[in-house]
Amino acid sequence: SIGSSGINAEYGKCINKIGNSTVFMTKHSLLGLGVTVPEEICLKWYEMVQTELPMCALSALFGPIPLTIAEKRFLLSHQIPWGLACGRASAFFMNIHFEREFETDIHVMRRRYKISAAPQESV
Repeated sequence: SIGSSGINAEYGKCINKIGNSTVFMTKHSLLGLGVTVPEEICLKWYEMVQTELPMCALSALFGPIPLTIAEKRFLLSHQIPWGLACGRASAFFMNIHFEREFETDIHVMRRRYKISAAPQESV
């Protein structure tokens, strides 16, 4: 039988997973990014500037290796410059309480946190 501390631990893990996925999806939406590999790499450039974490730098630098030439060209000409500029200009995203912003219009949030949407590749 699971004691009350075991139930609390499982509940805490569940809440943590929900919170992490909420921040993940909210950050992608706020930045105007989907969840494709090139858009994830674009996000890593933004996160690298924001957090200065080595894992973001490694992902940003080595993630593009399997991309097609066209994807690499768009990444180099549009997404990386956007990620660097937006990462420097915007508020530190780790300080944004996303769960408090669910009812806020995305355009209002972008203005408030000085975020511009990522460039989109034309199909």
